[in-house]
Amino acid sequence: MRVIVNPAAANGAVGKRWPQMRDILRAEGRQFDASFTEGPNHATELAREALSAGYRTIVAVGGDGTLNEVVNGLIIEGMVDPTVNLGIIPGGTGSDSVRTLGIPRDYRAACHCLLHGRPHCIDLGLITCVLEGREIQRYFLNVAGLGFDGEIVERVNRSSKALGGTIPFLSSLFVKLLTYQNKTVEVTLNCQQRLLQKANSVIVCNGRYAAGSMHIAPHAVLDDGLFDVVIIGDTSRLEVIANIPRIYRGTHLSHPKVDEYRAREVRVKARERMLLQADGELIGEAPTTFQIIPQALHVLV
Repeated sequence: MRVIVNPAAANGAVGKRWPQMRDILRAEGRQFDASFTEGPNHATELAREALSAGYRTIVAVGGDGTLNEVVNGLIIEGMVDPTVNLGIIPGGTGSDSVRTLGIPRDYRAACHCLLHGRPHCIDLGLITCVLEGREIQRYFLNVAGLGFDGEIVERVNRSSKALGGTIPFLSSLFVKLLTYQNKTVEVTLNCQQRLLQKANSVIVCNGRYAAGSMHIAPHAVLDDGLFDVVIIGDTSRLEVIANIPRIYRGTHLSHPKVDEYRAREVRVKARERMLLQADGELIGEAPTTFQIIPQALHVLV
C-alpha cells in the first residue's frame, strides 16, 4: 500500500496529524510506504509512480484537491486498472467528496474504514476545457462548476483556510457577489437537449456535496452512470443571499430559477468568460465538455 500525504492540507493540519495516522496504520499491522507532496500536481506524479512500482492500493491523505490529483494519477490512457483500489483519509478544509462516499471525516475512523473497508465501484467525470488558450482534459470525482461557482473557488484558493472550508467559501461568495455578472450560456445535454439562457452557475455533479457541506445535488448517486446537472439561473444578488441556507439544506431545487437535469454528457459554451472549478480546484474555463465514465474507480469504503 502506498500512502500519498499532502502535509500542507488544511493549513498544515494534515502534516501535524500524520504521525498519529501512521501509528494507527502500523498498529493494525498493515504494511505501507508513504510519500509526501511538495507542491501542486505532485500527488498526480506520486500516484503514477506508485502504479509503476506495482502498488495496487493507493491512499490519498488530504483534501478534495489532493484526492483529485491522486485520481488523475491513477488514470492511464483513459482507464483505471480494475485491480487498483483507492483509499482516502480526509484531512482538508472541505473534504466534500467523502460525504457522499460515507467515509468518516475523523481521521481515526477513516483509518479504520481504510483498513477494513471493501472496494465500491463508482463513476468518474472527464472534463475537456480551455486553459490559457489550449485544450486540456481533467478527471473529477465529486463536483465541477462553471460561472459564479468557479469565481468563488478562484478567490477561496487565494485565501487562508485556517477557519475551515465553509467560512472562506461564504466570505468569498459575498465579496464576489458584489461584482459578478451572470453569463449567457448554451448548455447541451446528451447531444440532444439544448438550453440557452442567462445563468449564475452550471454545476455538474457526480457527488452530492460541495463548498464545505453545501448539499448542491441531493439526488446524485456515485454509481448510476449519470451526472446531476444543477443550473442556477438569472438570479439577483439578493436572491443568491436569501437562498444560501436552502442550498446547505438541499431544498434549493424547488426554487423557480433553479433547474435540475440528468445526463451522460454535458457541453457548456458561454458568451462571456466563464471560470471552471473541479473538486475545489480552478482548472480552466468554458467551452467545456463533461463526460461520465461509468464504474471507473474502486474506492475502499
